[in-house]
Amino acid sequence: MPKFMEIKDWSPGYINVAPQHIDIMAECQACGEQREFDRKSLPATMRQHLIKEIEPHLKCATCGAKAGKLRFGHYAGED
Repeated sequence: MPKFMEIKDWSPGYINVAPQHIDIMAECQACGEQREFDRKSLPATMRQHLIKEIEPHLKCATCGAKAGKLRFGHYAGED
């Protein structure tokens, strides 16, 4: 499985200005579960919101907590 390489200390601010070539990972701060985040999964009304406005709405599919954090980066090859 490819490893996700986060761009440290970077946030585009608004989700709609995150470049399309940047991958987004959603991480649950409660249980540590990580999943790829599809920007198209956002409701149309939230597609121009700040990242910090979106994160409180992210619900973990594993534990049910609303403790999501969006991380931006790319996938690297296998080690």
